[in-house]
Amino acid sequence: MSTSSNNKQIVLEAFDTLFNKRDYEAAARYWSANYIQHSAHIPPGRDGLFNLIRSLPDTLRYENAVVVAERDFVLLHGRFTGSGRPRAWVAADIVRMRDGILVEHWDVLQDEATQEESLSGLPMFGAWFAVPDQSQVAAKTSLSVDEARSIVSPLYDALNQPASKDVAALLAKSCHPNFRSYSTNEEWRSREQLAEAFTRLGSVVPDLRWTIQEIVTVGNQIVVRGEAAGTPTGELFGAKPTGRSFKTLSIDLFSVEGGKLVRSYHVENWARALQQIAS
Repeated sequence: MSTSSNNKQIVLEAFDTLFNKRDYEAAARYWSANYIQHSAHIPPGRDGLFNLIRSLPDTLRYENAVVVAERDFVLLHGRFTGSGRPRAWVAADIVRMRDGILVEHWDVLQDEATQEESLSGLPMFGAWFAVPDQSQVAAKTSLSVDEARSIVSPLYDALNQPASKDVAALLAKSCHPNFRSYSTNEEWRSREQLAEAFTRLGSVVPDLRWTIQEIVTVGNQIVVRGEAAGTPTGELFGAKPTGRSFKTLSIDLFSVEGGKLVRSYHVENWARALQQIAS
């Protein structure tokens, strides 16, 4: 791997480690102890940067669209969301590297324009326009259960016999284009990848039924207790079909911004389901 390619990979890993994972011990291995900070928005040095991130909400996320490297410099075009500000920030970051370590930084930050504000008619970042950050509003006023049900219902509709549904269209009704579905604290699927996963599951369990048992809202977050049931006709997570059915618990935690789901963390008791199939 060339030095430029290696530098790009290091910087992307560094940004993900600090801004998304909030792993400060690991991030310290990427940033020089003598880090030079030219940003007007960030205090000096590595400690200035890390302390600023510590002060921001856990919802902060960094997404990268473009990364270019030449010699010791890496240029990134990215977006910061979930900071508690009404607008996302679109950022051009320039990082100077030395021996695989981030040693110096410059940036240019701009509030992300809505479609109505864009004179070009094109988004500033990626292929879609910004969704206003509703976290400040949501912190004061919780979604009602009826509002929450209206937002999540198309997603659960997509989980009922998904092989016979336009899953992508149903997910688009519920989920922001930048939606992330987390199965662990680090691993996630995009909206498109989730549609593919639903469709695959439906091909294995043609009569899949996924029902909402209970909805609880806290601020801009929705908790759904669900129940999945069906009879596999193909191999399910390594288990051969036996003609037996399963019924099991699911818990989903969703975050909502601008009336769309932007993030979910989900847990399903598939171990119990496989026991029921085998017994």
